[in-house]
Amino acid sequence: MSAEVEPLQRHFRALIEYRGADFAGWQFQPNQRTVQGELEGALGTLCRHAVRVHGSGRTDSGVHARAQVASFRSSTDLGTERILRGINGLTGHDVSVWQLDEVPDDFHPRHSARGKIYAYRLLLRRSSSPLIAETTWHLPYGDLDVSRLGRELAGLVGEADWSAYRAADCGASNTVKSLRRAELRREAHDVLVLEFEGSGFLKQMVRILVGTAVDVGRGKLEEGAMLRIRDAGERSGAGRTAPAHGLCLEQVLYS
Repeated sequence: MSAEVEPLQRHFRALIEYRGADFAGWQFQPNQRTVQGELEGALGTLCRHAVRVHGSGRTDSGVHARAQVASFRSSTDLGTERILRGINGLTGHDVSVWQLDEVPDDFHPRHSARGKIYAYRLLLRRSSSPLIAETTWHLPYGDLDVSRLGRELAGLVGEADWSAYRAADCGASNTVKSLRRAELRREAHDVLVLEFEGSGFLKQMVRILVGTAVDVGRGKLEEGAMLRIRDAGERSGAGRTAPAHGLCLEQVLYS
């Protein structure tokens, strides 16, 4: 009797949007609601076997994503449209897969990536906004110099060691990253967006950059301080870590 043939493993890539408020981050954690756990639970039910989902990187508790990239393998014979609808029918209202396709075997959401774009949103007005409170950091101060803040960020662009702008428990062995772009843009309803594009980012790097830039914009730190802090390499010199809920992973870049 011939041996039973193993079904071919299909390889899928998903683009995922989620609101991070009710998640304990991306990565699976026992007894915690996470994005990875939500997706793996839905796929296990749908595909009728355990499925491991690999993301392009971790997002912390409270951080959002517009286009997180993930991949998974399955022997299911369901079509991609059926899988996409099934995932969205089995997950919560705060996470959605909005694109799903099959990809070559050598694709990896993290190793194949060539960069990421993050956006941090500040609400610059006296009163708060119930409608966007979960996606912006409300700064009611009237003393924030936006031009000064923008100049400070633009001066950071380049390849450098970013040890001064990472969380104390960051385990990255390589702290040299290329910051390709750090720009400001305005959105409606008094929202200022700080957008960062880089080859990669250390744990909480964008949030610490934002917190320090706000201190410069308010005059608590002098202009040029962020570059000097970066070159000194000491986290103690940088400002506070901006709240997680203002941060969104906008795009993962591939060749």
